[in-house]
Amino acid sequence: MNATPRSNNVQVRADEESLTGHAGLLLESELVGRMGVIGRLDAAINGVRPFKQRRRGLSGGELLMSVAEMILIGGDHLAHLEELRQDKAGAKLRSVAHVPAPTTAGELLPCFTQEQCRAVVAALAVVGNEFDRQMGLTVGAPVTLDMDPTDTQVYGRRKQGAACNSSGELSYASHAVTWAERRRVLAVDLASGSESAKPRAPRLLRRALKTLPPGHGPVCSRMDTEFYTREVLETHRQLGVGFAVAVPRYEVMHEARRHIGPRAWKPALDMNGAEVAETTYRPGGWKHEPLRLIVRRVRVESDQISRDPRSRRRRTIPKGQLKLALRGYIDHTYSYSFILTDQVGNAAEIERWHRQRAHIEERFKDLKLGCGMEHAPMGSLAGNRAWQTATVIATNLVSMLSATAAKVNHENLLELVSASVEPGPRRPPFRVARHNAEFVRRWLVNVPARVLHGGRQVHLRLARGMLWAQTFMATYQRLRLLTSTA
Repeated sequence: MNATPRSNNVQVRADEESLTGHAGLLLESELVGRMGVIGRLDAAINGVRPFKQRRRGLSGGELLMSVAEMILIGGDHLAHLEELRQDKAGAKLRSVAHVPAPTTAGELLPCFTQEQCRAVVAALAVVGNEFDRQMGLTVGAPVTLDMDPTDTQVYGRRKQGAACNSSGELSYASHAVTWAERRRVLAVDLASGSESAKPRAPRLLRRALKTLPPGHGPVCSRMDTEFYTREVLETHRQLGVGFAVAVPRYEVMHEARRHIGPRAWKPALDMNGAEVAETTYRPGGWKHEPLRLIVRRVRVESDQISRDPRSRRRRTIPKGQLKLALRGYIDHTYSYSFILTDQVGNAAEIERWHRQRAHIEERFKDLKLGCGMEHAPMGSLAGNRAWQTATVIATNLVSMLSATAAKVNHENLLELVSASVEPGPRRPPFRVARHNAEFVRRWLVNVPARVLHGGRQVHLRLARGMLWAQTFMATYQRLRLLTSTA
């Protein structure tokens, strides 16, 4: 069978002014407009210090939102603002129609102070709380806060405030607190790569708690070893926040572990080959009750231990046991991890819950790979802090757009369940979707469409073959139901 010959007479031009490649910014602008986001950001910025605005220029909130919109379509440098500037057809779909020039944005972003950036993130968290309420999410449910730092490697010695981290890489460090159940960033700071997160942790926690909605449920935080200090634990106790923190594998931890009897070890949940047991431990200077020390061990065969001294697994094995295993005196040993917590309940369940703190790594992945924080494009620390703030805005907007689309699909599912002829259909509960930024960008944001004007209306024409067109349109209609109380 002969294939249909392909035409060799295709002419390609880029002069169609009614087409846009980012029709999904309509959804973002509807969310931003209905919730009054830009006005809230301006109020937060000017509440700290008035932002100098030119007569025909953008306000502080509009500037950050314009950069966030550029990040939403996949931009990771200010030069990518030109892509939005050239998209004349999509201007009426965006929340900020007049996009600043890259040079203008580069001059204005360093004008934001640290307190202004913090106020913007806090204001966005309040918007998220109102969004949750209108989406029907339970306010009184327990709250899980994940605290962790992440490094952003930079190049060039002229990056103000950058310093070498423990790996010898020139970098900035972002210290963040996220709300695990809502998949949003509540508080974030930018520091040099060499700065420890421990001194900032109490202030970060206090700022994150202030953004939670009234009537929220009990709060508990999950932390890595980076935050294990008595001061951090004391702050949690003072604020009434539960905690579970990973503890470095100090010798004193192994001393406590040796008091665990052989019959106390139970299988870990959702982790093959792992066992969990517990004892008690009181950190130095801790004036309260002894805390639960939950220990997880994983059997390691001696012939599977790497001979590379840089291997991470080797650091989890006690030094004495490691030497015996490497010399072939024993056929297996155990790697250990320690968790210090004040939570009550089954030790295996708490260990599994604490292991899920890796969810914050998904937020960092969204921030870096999905929302532009992989780069720090500005030369100044203040400019990169403002850039980080724009990436947080983009990430939280992605979370809310994803939740809206999931809500629409959930409501459609309920209609199907209600129409079922089976007796007593089960109504599945609504949960926040776990779509990452790249998926939402491809699914809902970078959507090609034709923009037409007529009858004092803007008409958006999607492609007939768009498989998720119904979800796109239903999401838009659902966003139009949102209202702002500001």
